[in-house]
Amino acid sequence: MSNSLTVSVVIPTRNRPRLVVRAVSSALNQTYPWLNIVVVVDGPDEGTVAALHALGEERVKVVALKENVGGSQARNVGVEEATGDWIAFLDDDDEWLPQKIARQMDVVATLKDKRAIVACQFVERSGETARTYPLRSPEKGETIDSYMCHPRGLRSGGELLQTSTLIAPRALLLDVPFRRGLKRGQEFIWLVEAGTRGAATLHLVPETLSFFNADGFSDEVRISKKPNWQSFYGALQTIRHLFRPDAYAYCIATRVLTDAIACGESMKVKLSLLEDCLLSGGATPKCLVVYLYIWFMPDVTRRRIGKQLRALKRTLNPRARLPRETSVTLPG
Repeated sequence: MSNSLTVSVVIPTRNRPRLVVRAVSSALNQTYPWLNIVVVVDGPDEGTVAALHALGEERVKVVALKENVGGSQARNVGVEEATGDWIAFLDDDDEWLPQKIARQMDVVATLKDKRAIVACQFVERSGETARTYPLRSPEKGETIDSYMCHPRGLRSGGELLQTSTLIAPRALLLDVPFRRGLKRGQEFIWLVEAGTRGAATLHLVPETLSFFNADGFSDEVRISKKPNWQSFYGALQTIRHLFRPDAYAYCIATRVLTDAIACGESMKVKLSLLEDCLLSGGATPKCLVVYLYIWFMPDVTRRRIGKQLRALKRTLNPRARLPRETSVTLPG
Protein backbone atom coordinates (compact mmCIF):
# COMPACT_ATOMS: atom_id res chain seq x y z
CA MET A 1 0.00 0.00 0.00
CA SER A 2 1.37 3.42 -1.00
CA ASN A 3 0.47 5.25 2.21
CA SER A 4 -1.14 4.74 5.60
CA LEU A 5 -3.48 7.72 5.79
CA THR A 6 -6.68 6.79 7.56
CA VAL A 7 -10.05 7.13 5.83
CA SER A 8 -13.43 7.57 7.52
CA VAL A 9 -16.49 6.68 5.46
CA VAL A 10 -19.46 8.93 6.29
CA ILE A 11 -22.92 7.51 5.53
CA PRO A 12 -26.08 9.52 6.33
CA THR A 13 -29.28 7.50 6.55
CA ARG A 14 -32.84 7.43 7.83
CA ASN A 15 -35.56 4.76 7.80
CA ARG A 16 -33.78 2.53 5.28
CA PRO A 17 -32.14 -0.24 7.33
CA ARG A 18 -31.85 -2.77 4.51
CA LEU A 19 -30.18 -0.33 2.19
CA VAL A 20 -27.77 1.19 4.70
CA VAL A 21 -26.62 -2.27 5.80
CA ARG A 22 -25.84 -3.02 2.15
CA ALA A 23 -23.92 0.26 1.83
CA VAL A 24 -21.98 -0.40 5.03
CA SER A 25 -21.11 -3.87 3.76
CA SER A 26 -19.63 -2.44 0.57
CA ALA A 27 -17.52 -0.08 2.70
CA LEU A 28 -16.39 -2.90 5.00
CA ASN A 29 -15.36 -4.91 1.93
CA GLN A 30 -12.83 -2.29 0.83
CA THR A 31 -9.30 -3.53 0.26
CA TYR A 32 -7.87 -0.37 1.82
CA PRO A 33 -6.91 -1.43 5.38
CA TRP A 34 -6.88 1.90 7.26
CA LEU A 35 -10.60 2.54 7.16
CA ASN A 36 -13.48 3.08 9.57
CA ILE A 37 -17.13 3.99 9.09
CA VAL A 38 -19.39 6.62 10.65
CA VAL A 39 -23.12 6.11 10.04
CA VAL A 40 -25.23 9.13 10.96
CA VAL A 41 -28.85 8.12 11.60
CA ASP A 42 -30.68 11.34 10.80
CA GLY A 43 -33.39 11.41 13.46
CA PRO A 44 -35.27 8.87 15.60
CA ASP A 45 -35.02 5.49 13.88
CA GLU A 46 -34.70 2.52 16.24
CA GLY A 47 -34.95 -0.05 13.43
CA THR A 48 -31.91 1.29 11.57
CA VAL A 49 -29.86 1.66 14.75
CA ALA A 50 -30.66 -1.94 15.70
CA ALA A 51 -29.77 -3.24 12.23
CA LEU A 52 -26.40 -1.47 12.34
CA HIS A 53 -25.56 -2.69 15.85
CA ALA A 54 -26.48 -6.22 14.77
CA LEU A 55 -23.53 -6.17 12.38
CA GLY A 56 -21.26 -6.44 15.41
CA GLU A 57 -18.52 -4.59 13.55
CA GLU A 58 -16.12 -2.53 15.65
CA ARG A 59 -15.11 -0.41 12.66
CA VAL A 60 -18.66 0.98 12.42
CA LYS A 61 -19.60 3.93 14.64
CA VAL A 62 -23.32 4.74 14.81
CA VAL A 63 -24.30 8.33 15.57
CA ALA A 64 -28.04 8.54 16.24
CA LEU A 65 -29.38 12.11 16.08
CA LYS A 66 -32.33 13.13 18.24
CA GLU A 67 -33.91 15.11 15.42
CA ASN A 68 -33.85 15.17 11.64
CA VAL A 69 -31.30 17.69 10.32
CA GLY A 70 -31.15 16.78 6.62
CA GLY A 71 -28.51 15.11 4.48
CA SER A 72 -26.06 18.00 4.34
CA GLN A 73 -25.91 18.55 8.09
CA ALA A 74 -25.85 14.80 8.73
CA ARG A 75 -22.69 14.63 6.61
CA ASN A 76 -21.21 17.54 8.56
CA VAL A 77 -21.93 15.72 11.82
CA GLY A 78 -20.26 12.62 10.39
CA VAL A 79 -17.16 14.62 9.49
CA GLU A 80 -16.99 16.04 13.02
CA GLU A 81 -17.33 12.56 14.54
CA ALA A 82 -14.81 11.02 12.15
CA THR A 83 -11.20 10.28 13.09
CA GLY A 84 -9.79 9.70 9.61
CA ASP A 85 -7.34 11.97 7.82
CA TRP A 86 -9.58 11.73 4.76
CA ILE A 87 -13.35 11.48 4.40
CA ALA A 88 -15.16 9.36 1.82
CA PHE A 89 -18.90 9.87 1.39
CA LEU A 90 -21.33 7.07 0.64
CA ASP A 91 -25.10 7.49 0.26
CA ASP A 92 -27.11 4.76 1.93
CA ASP A 93 -28.53 3.39 -1.33
CA ASP A 94 -25.26 3.37 -3.28
CA GLU A 95 -22.42 0.83 -3.40
CA TRP A 96 -18.69 0.62 -4.05
CA LEU A 97 -16.42 -1.88 -5.70
CA PRO A 98 -13.86 -3.27 -3.20
CA GLN A 99 -10.87 -1.39 -4.64
CA LYS A 100 -12.54 2.04 -4.71
CA ILE A 101 -10.82 3.67 -1.73
CA ALA A 102 -7.45 2.05 -2.48
CA ARG A 103 -7.45 3.42 -6.03
CA GLN A 104 -8.28 6.92 -4.81
CA MET A 105 -5.69 6.87 -2.05
CA ASP A 106 -3.09 5.79 -4.59
CA VAL A 107 -3.84 9.07 -6.39
CA VAL A 108 -3.64 10.98 -3.10
CA ALA A 109 -0.16 9.56 -2.53
CA THR A 110 1.02 11.17 -5.79
CA LEU A 111 -0.29 14.66 -4.98
CA LYS A 112 2.13 17.29 -3.73
CA ASP A 113 -0.74 19.50 -2.61
CA LYS A 114 -3.06 17.42 -0.41
CA ARG A 115 -5.74 20.15 -0.49
CA ALA A 116 -7.55 18.06 -3.06
CA ILE A 117 -10.76 16.24 -3.90
CA VAL A 118 -10.48 12.87 -5.61
CA ALA A 119 -13.51 11.49 -7.45
CA CYS A 120 -13.97 8.39 -9.59
CA GLN A 121 -16.20 7.30 -12.41
CA PHE A 122 -19.56 5.88 -11.43
CA VAL A 123 -22.33 3.89 -13.05
CA GLU A 124 -25.80 5.38 -12.89
CA ARG A 125 -28.11 2.39 -12.82
CA SER A 126 -31.71 2.86 -13.98
CA GLY A 127 -33.80 -0.21 -14.64
CA GLU A 128 -31.94 -2.45 -17.08
CA THR A 129 -29.62 0.23 -18.42
CA ALA A 130 -26.55 1.93 -17.04
CA ARG A 131 -24.45 4.93 -18.00
CA THR A 132 -20.95 5.77 -16.89
CA TYR A 133 -20.00 9.28 -15.73
CA PRO A 134 -18.05 11.54 -15.84
CA LEU A 135 -16.83 11.26 -19.41
CA ARG A 136 -13.46 12.97 -19.00
CA SER A 137 -10.90 14.02 -16.44
CA PRO A 138 -10.42 17.68 -15.42
CA GLU A 139 -7.96 19.53 -17.63
CA LYS A 140 -4.91 21.21 -16.14
CA GLY A 141 -5.94 24.55 -14.64
CA GLU A 142 -9.67 23.91 -15.21
CA THR A 143 -11.78 25.20 -12.33
CA ILE A 144 -14.28 22.86 -10.69
CA ASP A 145 -17.28 25.01 -11.68
CA SER A 146 -16.21 25.02 -15.33
CA TYR A 147 -15.62 21.27 -15.27
CA MET A 148 -19.12 20.59 -13.95
CA CYS A 149 -20.98 23.19 -16.04
CA HIS A 150 -19.19 23.98 -19.31
CA PRO A 151 -20.04 21.47 -22.08
CA ARG A 152 -17.54 20.02 -24.52
CA GLY A 153 -18.35 19.24 -28.14
CA LEU A 154 -22.02 18.68 -28.98
CA ARG A 155 -23.06 17.92 -25.42
CA SER A 156 -25.42 20.30 -23.63
CA GLY A 157 -23.87 20.07 -20.15
CA GLY A 158 -20.70 19.59 -18.16
CA GLU A 159 -19.43 16.61 -16.22
CA LEU A 160 -21.51 14.83 -13.60
CA LEU A 161 -20.01 14.16 -10.19
CA GLN A 162 -21.85 12.28 -7.46
CA THR A 163 -21.48 12.34 -3.67
CA SER A 164 -20.62 8.66 -3.27
CA THR A 165 -17.55 9.07 -5.50
CA LEU A 166 -15.94 11.87 -3.48
CA ILE A 167 -13.04 11.66 -1.05
CA ALA A 168 -11.45 14.75 0.52
CA PRO A 169 -9.28 15.77 3.49
CA ARG A 170 -11.17 16.09 6.76
CA ALA A 171 -9.50 19.48 7.30
CA LEU A 172 -11.02 20.79 4.06
CA LEU A 173 -14.49 19.59 5.07
CA LEU A 174 -14.19 21.25 8.46
CA ASP A 175 -13.19 24.52 6.76
CA VAL A 176 -15.86 24.23 4.06
CA PRO A 177 -18.82 22.19 5.34
CA PHE A 178 -21.87 21.18 3.33
CA ARG A 179 -24.55 23.86 3.02
CA ARG A 180 -27.26 23.03 5.56
CA GLY A 181 -30.89 22.79 4.42
CA LEU A 182 -30.36 22.06 0.72
CA LYS A 183 -32.74 19.50 -0.74
CA ARG A 184 -30.97 19.25 -4.08
CA GLY A 185 -27.48 19.77 -5.48
CA GLN A 186 -25.75 19.40 -2.12
CA GLU A 187 -22.52 18.02 -3.56
CA PHE A 188 -22.57 20.52 -6.46
CA ILE A 189 -22.71 23.56 -4.17
CA TRP A 190 -20.07 22.06 -1.88
CA LEU A 191 -17.71 21.32 -4.76
CA VAL A 192 -17.92 24.90 -6.06
CA GLU A 193 -17.25 26.30 -2.58
CA ALA A 194 -14.46 23.81 -1.89
CA GLY A 195 -12.77 24.72 -5.16
CA THR A 196 -12.91 28.48 -4.51
CA ARG A 197 -13.10 29.27 -0.79
CA GLY A 198 -11.32 26.01 0.02
CA ALA A 199 -8.70 26.34 -2.75
CA ALA A 200 -9.05 22.62 -3.50
CA THR A 201 -8.11 20.94 -6.75
CA LEU A 202 -10.13 18.17 -8.37
CA HIS A 203 -8.73 14.84 -9.56
CA LEU A 204 -10.43 11.83 -11.12
CA VAL A 205 -9.68 8.12 -11.05
CA PRO A 206 -10.76 7.07 -14.58
CA GLU A 207 -12.26 3.78 -13.39
CA THR A 208 -15.83 2.80 -12.59
CA LEU A 209 -15.66 2.18 -8.84
CA SER A 210 -19.05 3.37 -7.53
CA PHE A 211 -22.68 2.53 -8.32
CA PHE A 212 -25.34 5.23 -8.18
CA ASN A 213 -28.68 3.49 -7.84
CA ALA A 214 -31.27 5.69 -9.52
CA ASP A 215 -34.91 4.83 -10.14
CA GLY A 216 -36.06 1.28 -10.47
CA PHE A 217 -33.31 -0.37 -8.42
CA SER A 218 -33.87 0.38 -4.76
CA ASP A 219 -37.21 -0.22 -3.10
CA GLU A 220 -37.43 3.36 -1.86
CA VAL A 221 -37.54 6.62 -3.78
CA ARG A 222 -34.39 8.73 -3.69
CA ILE A 223 -34.75 12.25 -2.32
CA SER A 224 -32.86 13.55 -5.36
CA LYS A 225 -35.66 12.27 -7.63
CA LYS A 226 -37.87 15.08 -6.34
CA PRO A 227 -36.57 18.31 -7.89
CA ASN A 228 -36.48 21.27 -5.50
CA TRP A 229 -35.12 23.80 -7.91
CA GLN A 230 -35.93 26.86 -5.77
CA SER A 231 -33.70 25.67 -2.94
CA PHE A 232 -30.84 24.88 -5.31
CA TYR A 233 -31.27 28.09 -7.30
CA GLY A 234 -31.34 30.17 -4.12
CA ALA A 235 -28.07 28.60 -2.99
CA LEU A 236 -26.54 29.23 -6.43
CA GLN A 237 -27.38 32.91 -6.24
CA THR A 238 -25.57 33.28 -2.91
CA ILE A 239 -22.33 31.93 -4.44
CA ARG A 240 -22.75 33.45 -7.90
CA HIS A 241 -19.54 35.41 -7.37
CA LEU A 242 -17.58 32.16 -7.01
CA PHE A 243 -18.41 31.03 -10.56
CA ARG A 244 -16.78 31.89 -13.82
CA PRO A 245 -19.53 33.83 -15.67
CA ASP A 246 -19.83 31.28 -18.48
CA ALA A 247 -20.02 28.40 -16.00
CA TYR A 248 -22.81 30.14 -14.06
CA ALA A 249 -24.78 30.73 -17.27
CA TYR A 250 -24.50 27.07 -18.30
CA CYS A 251 -25.49 25.99 -14.79
CA ILE A 252 -28.73 27.97 -15.10
CA ALA A 253 -29.33 26.71 -18.64
CA THR A 254 -28.84 23.03 -17.87
CA ARG A 255 -29.29 22.21 -14.19
CA VAL A 256 -31.76 24.86 -12.97
CA LEU A 257 -33.92 25.07 -16.10
CA THR A 258 -34.17 21.29 -16.34
CA ASP A 259 -35.52 21.06 -12.80
CA ALA A 260 -37.89 23.99 -13.31
CA ILE A 261 -39.33 22.26 -16.38
CA ALA A 262 -39.69 19.00 -14.42
CA CYS A 263 -41.69 20.93 -11.83
CA GLY A 264 -44.01 22.33 -14.51
CA GLU A 265 -43.01 25.96 -13.95
CA SER A 266 -44.56 28.75 -16.03
CA MET A 267 -43.10 30.64 -18.97
CA LYS A 268 -42.57 33.59 -16.62
CA VAL A 269 -40.17 31.52 -14.52
CA LYS A 270 -38.28 30.28 -17.59
CA LEU A 271 -37.95 33.85 -18.91
CA SER A 272 -36.69 34.98 -15.50
CA LEU A 273 -34.05 32.27 -15.53
CA LEU A 274 -33.07 33.26 -19.06
CA GLU A 275 -32.67 36.87 -17.89
CA ASP A 276 -30.38 35.73 -15.07
CA CYS A 277 -28.46 33.63 -17.57
CA LEU A 278 -27.89 36.71 -19.75
CA LEU A 279 -27.35 39.41 -17.14
CA SER A 280 -25.59 37.60 -14.30
CA GLY A 281 -23.85 34.92 -16.32
CA GLY A 282 -21.64 35.07 -19.36
CA ALA A 283 -24.10 33.47 -21.74
CA THR A 284 -22.46 32.76 -25.09
CA PRO A 285 -24.44 32.12 -28.30
CA LYS A 286 -23.91 28.39 -27.73
CA CYS A 287 -25.26 28.70 -24.19
CA LEU A 288 -28.38 30.45 -25.49
CA VAL A 289 -28.90 27.68 -28.04
CA VAL A 290 -28.57 25.10 -25.26
CA TYR A 291 -31.08 27.03 -23.11
CA LEU A 292 -33.68 27.19 -25.89
CA TYR A 293 -33.04 23.56 -26.84
CA ILE A 294 -33.74 22.39 -23.29
CA TRP A 295 -36.73 24.71 -22.96
CA PHE A 296 -38.56 23.73 -26.13
CA MET A 297 -37.36 20.20 -26.86
CA PRO A 298 -39.25 17.50 -24.90
CA ASP A 299 -37.11 15.45 -22.54
CA VAL A 300 -37.84 12.21 -24.39
CA THR A 301 -36.68 13.75 -27.66
CA ARG A 302 -33.53 15.15 -26.06
CA ARG A 303 -32.67 11.72 -24.69
CA ARG A 304 -33.20 10.12 -28.09
CA ILE A 305 -31.04 12.72 -29.82
CA GLY A 306 -28.35 12.31 -27.16
CA LYS A 307 -28.34 8.55 -27.65
CA GLN A 308 -28.01 8.98 -31.42
CA LEU A 309 -25.14 11.45 -31.01
CA ARG A 310 -23.31 9.08 -28.65
CA ALA A 311 -23.72 6.24 -31.15
CA LEU A 312 -22.43 8.49 -33.95
CA LYS A 313 -19.42 9.54 -31.90
CA ARG A 314 -18.61 5.90 -31.09
CA THR A 315 -18.75 5.14 -34.81
CA LEU A 316 -16.48 8.06 -35.73
CA ASN A 317 -14.14 7.52 -32.77
CA PRO A 318 -14.31 3.96 -31.38
CA ARG A 319 -11.69 4.79 -28.72
CA ALA A 320 -13.74 7.64 -27.23
CA ARG A 321 -14.86 7.06 -23.66
CA LEU A 322 -18.65 7.29 -23.66
CA PRO A 323 -21.40 6.09 -21.31
CA ARG A 324 -22.41 2.56 -22.24
CA GLU A 325 -26.08 1.64 -21.97
CA THR A 326 -25.61 -1.96 -20.84
CA SER A 327 -26.62 -4.17 -17.98
CA VAL A 328 -24.30 -3.95 -14.98
CA THR A 329 -23.79 -6.61 -12.34
CA LEU A 330 -23.63 -4.97 -8.93
CA PRO A 331 -21.36 -6.30 -6.18
CA GLY A 332 -22.75 -8.70 -3.60
